[in-house]
Amino acid sequence: MLPPKFSSTSNIQPFKIKKQVPVLCYHNIYQKPKKEDALTISELHLDQQMKTLHDSGYHTISTVQLYQYLSADSALPSKTVIISFDDAHEQQFSIAKSILENYGFRGLFFVMTVCIDKKTFLSREQIKKLSEDGHEIGAHTWDHPVITGFRENDWEKQIEKPKDELQKIIGKPVESFAYPYGVWNDKAIGELKKYGIKTAFQLTGKQSQEEPLFTVERVMVSGLWTGEQLLQEMAANFTVDK
Repeated sequence: MLPPKFSSTSNIQPFKIKKQVPVLCYHNIYQKPKKEDALTISELHLDQQMKTLHDSGYHTISTVQLYQYLSADSALPSKTVIISFDDAHEQQFSIAKSILENYGFRGLFFVMTVCIDKKTFLSREQIKKLSEDGHEIGAHTWDHPVITGFRENDWEKQIEKPKDELQKIIGKPVESFAYPYGVWNDKAIGELKKYGIKTAFQLTGKQSQEEPLFTVERVMVSGLWTGEQLLQEMAANFTVDK
């Protein structure tokens, strides 16, 4: 889902942000889609993009590694990337999983729990299998509302309960979160911390200098990009290793 525009209103004095890890964001994947754009990519083009990353020397890292890098100065390997998928579409399992694994990559799958076990979406068994095979599962609310409009009783429904449900499915902590539409504010960051979220990913602006762990930038990948164009977009949006 495409993000609206957003800017932070924080008045806290900033500190220097570290070099950012490129984070890619995918949504719909089909064998032969009618069109390709920022929300849709074909199986062929996803494979081509992943091959380019692999052949260029990229390695995927986990959100734990990202957290340790941003919070505790832990070193990262050169040419690191996070490959994320939003909204729990079934093809993320039936198509994307094998493509990633073919190149030695692991993905970060943000699941909105309202659609689990529904037609064309991930099942509990698929979510569990993703986790068992080394991919990460993150929370993406219950039904994808804009988080900046939450009232007090929404936090439990949209953050706590979905997080608990995913943890029961995979038998592991769920500590990462993707803001629906990429939109965030300072109130949301405070609430996410209360529920044990350690890293949160957005799509609508620059990484906050006060809260870099909760405003990790991502770029939405177009299905129209070649592998080389993907590398160019990563270089334009992040500081990448040559």
